[in-house]
Amino acid sequence: MAEAVSPQPQERKRSMSQEDSEKVVKKSKADSPNATLNSSNLQSEFSSIINQLNEDRESDQVIMDDMKTRYEDLCAKQMELLNEKLQTAYKESEDPVNQRIEILNSKFDTIRQLEDDIDQFKNMLGKLHNDLSELE
Repeated sequence: MAEAVSPQPQERKRSMSQEDSEKVVKKSKADSPNATLNSSNLQSEFSSIINQLNEDRESDQVIMDDMKTRYEDLCAKQMELLNEKLQTAYKESEDPVNQRIEILNSKFDTIRQLEDDIDQFKNMLGKLHNDLSELE
């Protein structure tokens, strides 16, 4: 939350420039032409300026918190929409991918069967070769 500024002039975070002090003095003179310029009036003006700064800071913090909440909500909505689109894309591509997987599995089964047939043929050729060599 916003840090409050102490109304004591010696403890302020930002020091007022000479121009700002002159404005306060001129304003004080303009507001009450018969009023004398004294430390009490200046202290009162400085306190009201500091109070206004604190109020502005609190107001700024409220605005920032509101913006943060709205951006978080917007981000959450966008992420939800993105997730929905992603899930839709997964569902749309699932059937063609599964069909291709089935085709590949079928081809692998055929290859395994052919390998088994080749092994069986090699074994039969080996036996035939042994039988022929025994006859000689």
